[in-house]
Formats: sequence, structure tokens, C-alpha cells
Amino acid sequence: MEFLNIKAFDTKKLRIISIYSFQSPNIYGHSTALIDKRLYFIGGYELATKDNSSFFYIDLNQSFDVSSPAYVPLEALPVGITWATACVGGANNVTIFVFGGINQNRTSKSQIIDKLINMFDTKSNEWSTLKNEGEPIRRRNVQAVIDNKGNMYIFGGGYLFDNYTEFFNDMIIFNTITLTYSNGSTINGPPSMFGYTATLLPNGIIMYIGGRTAVSTTISIKNITMYDVNDDSWNYTIAKSQNVIEDRSYHSAVLTIDGRIICYGGAGVKSLTFISISPSLIVLNTTSFEWRSPEYFSTNEPPKLYTHSANLVGNYMIIGFGNVTNVNSTSNITSSSIYLLDIRNYTWISYYEASLTSPSPSPSPAPSPAPSSSPSPVLDQHKPSLSAGAIVGITISAAIVLMLLLFFGIRYCRNRSPHFYIAGSQE
Repeated sequence: MEFLNIKAFDTKKLRIISIYSFQSPNIYGHSTALIDKRLYFIGGYELATKDNSSFFYIDLNQSFDVSSPAYVPLEALPVGITWATACVGGANNVTIFVFGGINQNRTSKSQIIDKLINMFDTKSNEWSTLKNEGEPIRRRNVQAVIDNKGNMYIFGGGYLFDNYTEFFNDMIIFNTITLTYSNGSTINGPPSMFGYTATLLPNGIIMYIGGRTAVSTTISIKNITMYDVNDDSWNYTIAKSQNVIEDRSYHSAVLTIDGRIICYGGAGVKSLTFISISPSLIVLNTTSFEWRSPEYFSTNEPPKLYTHSANLVGNYMIIGFGNVTNVNSTSNITSSSIYLLDIRNYTWISYYEASLTSPSPSPSPAPSPAPSSSPSPVLDQHKPSLSAGAIVGITISAAIVLMLLLFFGIRYCRNRSPHFYIAGSQE
């Protein structure tokens, strides 16, 4: 990742010119969080550099072409993070909670087993780590959702460390306000699964789509697993489809305001090899439980991706990065791009128009923390140091202020002293 900040001072027009250049990483297995028209990208693995500490966001208040998004780089993560999941929560809905995944010490590259939650305060721009004695076993390849009470729901996933592998079929509930864990019911629950998508509907139903089981079989795209957060219960349904839709894992999903779940990408498995699936774009009607594969248009279609990300902003589905799949073999190609789908007509477009996106919905008021007799969790603070770029920027800004004061001071003296006045001259 490269970041260049050049500031030039024009004495005639008295303005500061800023030029930003950002080389986006080729990452996969990253996490995302959308807050205040900022789409944050957290961690992920970059094959070329073996880096997993990328941290930046796209400024969605600005219009941009997909060839040059409005990236804003941030200081690297305090730990390397891959295969995690993230939600926005907390007492004021300004904190990003990153759960699980592979966490690594950036210096030694050793894996971190405890401290499952990393938190980023978007107001103070500070990271902290939650140390909680009641935390579950670390896991990866899960997708969390969060309700309007600040509860994150994380199902299943897998654990791999020192050649030991374990898969889970439990429902972890983490309250982002009290910072405490609890467990949901496993009665009538599904078997272990990972690499799925989880989508929370307005009625409190979480819909789980696709993924893989502990025995490495891909879950049928027609088998929809549902968890009701209201009464802590599981249910199932079989979705219909008029088209042949291949099963998949490591895909993405977003929920539209009219109740559609739009899924993109993913991979199938053939002889332990990840291969491309068809069709890449599928849509589930959450009322009739029917799949369809809409026709889509334009030349801006992304490659067939998995381990990518997807977020909905207004009428745009923003696809980010990920691995590229082949038909019959595993690919080592990773995308460094984002892609835009207009969900109104399923058109892949190249330009994001900020003025056409509706404002992000205001988060529901978070309830006050409930009293707890359990010991308070310990937060390890990671305060970012002042970067070299920031120091240079401050120095240049101070110099500009001094130049302005000198310029107007001389001009003031000239106007007051006859010695410097020449008849007929123009200022």
C-alpha cells in the first residue's frame, strides 16, 4: 500500500492544493464496516507482501470512478487480522467491533489465541482490545449480524491452530454495550457450518445462506436456515428456483429495503479445489422464498470472486477485492478493485454518484447498559502515534500561515507609507 500526500502553495490564488495517491492492496478475507458514509476495510491477506494489517476507508460523501475510489488510508492495524467479521455497535453506535478471525502479532507473526474482540472508536480513532474471561474459543470464517439492542450474533465457524481443527455449531451472542457474552439455543439448530452469509431481516429473523459443513460439503443454496432473535429459536425452509443455481460458499449478500437478498460470487469445491460457480448474481425474495438469476448489463462486471466483501449504500451494492476463481482450478489471482452494482436494474456501473445515494439510516437508540455482577472486562488501549505525514502536514501548514502574515503585513505597510506609493500604479 502506498500513500502520497503533496501540498503546494499558490501565492497568486492563495490556496492549498492537495494531491492524494493511494495504491489499494490485493486483499482477500478482509472485514468491512459502514458508518457515517465511511466504508471501512479491515485487514485481509495480501499475497505479494504477506501483510494483514491494511486499514482504510472509502469516503462515500464523494463521487468517484471505480478506477480511482475516494480512498482514505489509516494507520495500520495494531495486530494482523484475517477471516474476521465486523459490526458497528456500542452505546453510541460509533464503535467497530471486529470478532475472531486469525490475529497475529505484527512483529513476531505469532498467532494471538485470546482477546477475540478488537474495537475501533471512529470518533477518537483509537483501537482497543477486549479481555473477557468468559470469551469463547477463537474461530474464523463466520459472519456476524447486529440487532437494534446492540447484540452481535455469531454462529458456527472453525478453529485451526497447530494442526488442530475444530468446527462449531453454537450461537454466540455478544452485547456491544455491556461487553458480555451469552449463548443462544442450539435446540433444532443446524450442524457446524462456515463460509456462509448471514442476513438480519427487520422482523428479527437471521437468514443463513450457503456455506460449507465440517465434512467439507457445500450446503445447498435452496436450504435456508433461520434463527429468530426474538424467541431464540431455529427454523428451516426450502427455497424455490426456476433456474439452475449452483451451491456456493465464501460469497456475499446484502439486504435491500424491499426485502431482496442479493448474493454475489462465491466458490464451489471440486476435489478440494475452489472453483467458480454459476450464476454469479442471484436474488432471493424473502417473502416467497424464490431464487432468481436476473439479467445484468454493461462491461463493468467484476470477475468471479470469493472471499470478497459486499455492502449496500443507497442503490449501490459495493463489491470489494477478493480472490478470483477459475472454472476447474484454484486461482492465485487477487483483485485490488471495487465494483458497483445498481440494484434497481442490476447494471454494473463505473461511477459512484454521491448525491444519488440516500442518507444512511439513523441507528436505533441503544438501551442503557444493564447492571451486571460480573467483573468488568479489561480494555487494552492502542493509541496511534502521530505519523510522519501528519508531522510534515503540520509543519507545512505553519509555514503557510507565517507566509500569509508576512505577505499581508508588507501590503499593509505599503498602503500606509507615502514612500512606497507610486501614482498610477495598480495593486
